[in-house]
Amino acid sequence: MDIVKLRDLLESELSSPYLTELDEDFYREFDSLIKALKMGAESSHERGENVEERLYLAQLNIAERLMREIIKIRLHKIVDLAVGGTIGDFTNEEKKIFAILRAFVEREEVTLPEDLPEIELPEPVTTREPEIPTRSSVNEAYIVLVDIPRIMGTDMKEYGPFKAGDLTVLPREIARILMDRNVAERVRIIP
Repeated sequence: MDIVKLRDLLESELSSPYLTELDEDFYREFDSLIKALKMGAESSHERGENVEERLYLAQLNIAERLMREIIKIRLHKIVDLAVGGTIGDFTNEEKKIFAILRAFVEREEVTLPEDLPEIELPEPVTTREPEIPTRSSVNEAYIVLVDIPRIMGTDMKEYGPFKAGDLTVLPREIARILMDRNVAERVRIIP
């Protein structure tokens, strides 16, 4: 499991009205990926590798955002299937959700195991005013010094690929990582 597999799954879920078939261990593999990225970030932090740590944290952020989108889409499809009474390609975790939803739709009594832990609901999400871009979130121009393959940013957009000598506009967080590795330089453009 990696970010590319998650992105491909998200594209597949978005492009089809049906549930994409998943391995039975999909959710456990995702948990392992998250654990590995967190351990990599911690290990890099302990070694003082700030650039590597930021890369791990950026990958962690991207993986979590991709997974949230995948889960949202799959849950919408599972609800539709439960309302329609149709069975889909579910993982074991999704079968439990489907069974509960189906029982709810049929107005049957839902029996949950006695040993089910008490669930605390998170605080309600409040909507915020749209953010006004700050100087730190503005894109800037950079010259790329070496060939670089495509990069996925924290905004879920792909940047590149770049050839040595390319002039490009990048978000600061990506550019900062590239400059730390001495593969890009910021360009000052005076109007």
